[in-house]
Amino acid sequence: MKDQRVAYAETAHRAAAHVLEVEPTPFAPARMSKYAHWFEDPQHGSLVAVITPGEKPTVTDEVLAYGLAWQHNRDLLLVVPDNMVVESISRIGWLETEVRVFQFDGVGGTVPQPVRSPGRFAILEPLAELPERIPKKGVLKAGHDSWLDSIHTQEIGLVGHDRGGYLSWHHEGLQVLQASETKGGLRIRAGVQYQTPQPGREVFDKTFTDAPTLGEIEVINAKVALAIEDGGSLTSQMREHKLQATLKGQPEVLGLTDLWREFPAWRGLITSSVSPAGRPGFIDFLGVDAAGVLHVVETKIGHDPKVVLQALDYAIWVRANDAAIRSQLKAAGHIIPTPPGHPPAGGTPAPIHLVLGAGESGTAFNGYLAGQIEALAGDCRVSVYLTGEPTADKLSLTKVPARDLWEPNVMVSKPVVGPRWPGELTSKLGQGTA
Repeated sequence: MKDQRVAYAETAHRAAAHVLEVEPTPFAPARMSKYAHWFEDPQHGSLVAVITPGEKPTVTDEVLAYGLAWQHNRDLLLVVPDNMVVESISRIGWLETEVRVFQFDGVGGTVPQPVRSPGRFAILEPLAELPERIPKKGVLKAGHDSWLDSIHTQEIGLVGHDRGGYLSWHHEGLQVLQASETKGGLRIRAGVQYQTPQPGREVFDKTFTDAPTLGEIEVINAKVALAIEDGGSLTSQMREHKLQATLKGQPEVLGLTDLWREFPAWRGLITSSVSPAGRPGFIDFLGVDAAGVLHVVETKIGHDPKVVLQALDYAIWVRANDAAIRSQLKAAGHIIPTPPGHPPAGGTPAPIHLVLGAGESGTAFNGYLAGQIEALAGDCRVSVYLTGEPTADKLSLTKVPARDLWEPNVMVSKPVVGPRWPGELTSKLGQGTA
């Protein structure tokens, strides 16, 4: 796509000039999403992002995330191809700041066309019509399950998972063993699947047509034991799994009573010939408090500018499917109360909790997130928790007030821009300096 983006630059410039009704100025701060051409008007009243046709529709996540972070007191104008319109407009009802979408495929002789922003219930209703998310289960063929009998799992405290067509076993959130059916037989992988493993830490990976020999079982068990002995992980994703495994046993630190990990959900609507259509995903945690209110918990370690929008997508879906989720939990044996007057009127999304761990740089809350949280509508509740030791056996979380998200410290990066004028005014009034 790199060549296509370069070739589209002149067309993107013309599109920006059309929606701005003035000659645009390229907007190129130090770090910006590569998935759009960025412009602003000379009076700095609008910020424009023009996406090149041919990009994957999911790039709208990053473009909107960066746009909200840099928007400040400007209008944000998104110029997107036809196959990204639904993805681009489905969150607007939950944003406080001005965001407008234009459809444009770059065809000669055409100009960007404004897209009407839907109300909240125009999004909630089709989200509620999506079918229940039932992930594909990992099932072994008859006889193959017995091939795993001599592999150490429960007796050494491994936790089994069944997701995405395979079986896996985890130690403190880290996958150390996996079994899946293939056309060639039963594939067994043991050890940690590092992209670049250290010597001696290579994964055992073999597809069996007959039961593993005693020697092979010994190698598999040794690989699993070595992964447990290492006790850690070299990537932020693996460290995040450890954080999640620990957090599962500490719902009270978030003010919750129960947490359900990797809850199958739909992450917003997508452009499709079949309507409605959604993007499948898993909520890191679906939570519930003592009153019975459902919550969305997303975890991240290190830099991720899209986590706020990811959590918002799931919070909107939970709001749309509140009753169905409660029935699903009840069928699984979890009885939770329904609060009076719930779900709330007006399409208020589920409360959001962001649990963010420090990455290699020591930063947990990156400079793009404060502006995104500020851009959300007033009824979007977001609580931010930071930890400098995300792999600790017992998590110590610091809940950060919204006003402190703008103040850089060891774990909070300097925002790419300061708060919008209402936020600045509120802060100054609170400090008695206005």
